[in-house]
Amino acid sequence: MAPKAKYRWAVPGKLYVTVEKAVIGIALRKTLDSREHYNIKLIFDYLFFHILLIVPEVFFTLYFQNTTQLILYPFFLAMCLLGMSMLKRRVATQSVGTLVSFTTLVFAMLSSFLNNQDISVTYGTIWILSILFCYLTTNLPTTLLLGSLLCGYLGLAAYIKVHHVISFAAPGYSIENSYGTAPITCALYILFIIRVIGRHYNNIMILEQRLTLQKQKQHAALIRQNLTKQFILVKGLSRSGKTKYLEGNLELLEACLTEIEKQCETAIDLLQHTHKTLEVESNKKAPH
Repeated sequence: MAPKAKYRWAVPGKLYVTVEKAVIGIALRKTLDSREHYNIKLIFDYLFFHILLIVPEVFFTLYFQNTTQLILYPFFLAMCLLGMSMLKRRVATQSVGTLVSFTTLVFAMLSSFLNNQDISVTYGTIWILSILFCYLTTNLPTTLLLGSLLCGYLGLAAYIKVHHVISFAAPGYSIENSYGTAPITCALYILFIIRVIGRHYNNIMILEQRLTLQKQKQHAALIRQNLTKQFILVKGLSRSGKTKYLEGNLELLEACLTEIEKQCETAIDLLQHTHKTLEVESNKKAPH
């Protein structure tokens, strides 16, 4: 079964890898910050799989002869390609993320408005995904701004529906058609979320584990270095104490034993401090 699965996904996988190398290959190689590295991959995946999602949407639009909806797809495709071009030119991820999230949000708004202000679950999924993507790639103020824009549109749609304002309705659109395509569209977006957002979260978790492991290795190396120094001193003092004992010099022997005790206390304190530090780090990383 494994070879068949590998063969089945060979062409899409090669297509993805080829486009990824062409668009963000250089940016990934030149980016030293791991978080920025994963943000670039997140934006690319978001754009790449959104472009793939256009295919079934165009099919449904053609099937129901919703010609007005077709006007929006070239705009959306052009903005996605612009986002990929910005990634290739190594524009800041916050700028690209803002453009991409704004594009997907506004595209869904325009589509909703042209389709008789449809605010069904299909559009809701796209809007929530856009807001989440904006938060992951930009910052809180930008996310709140886009959220306010979305709430403003929903308020407008509610006003039109409540007051029965006559507005544009695209030919070929009907609520029955919307309900008919909703399960398929939502299933595709669920797969989209798992692949794009889920993969990004998994990458961040792997990054955190690597950073934690690296810190632990550095800390362990420092402990080994300090303990080695302590035990070398103890070894030297024990030899000196043995010599003084054989010579009958009890005062110097007592001084050696006192110093050995101090070095042992220092080593114990170092180990206890290390244990407390590891506990604090684990508490910081524990989910709340």
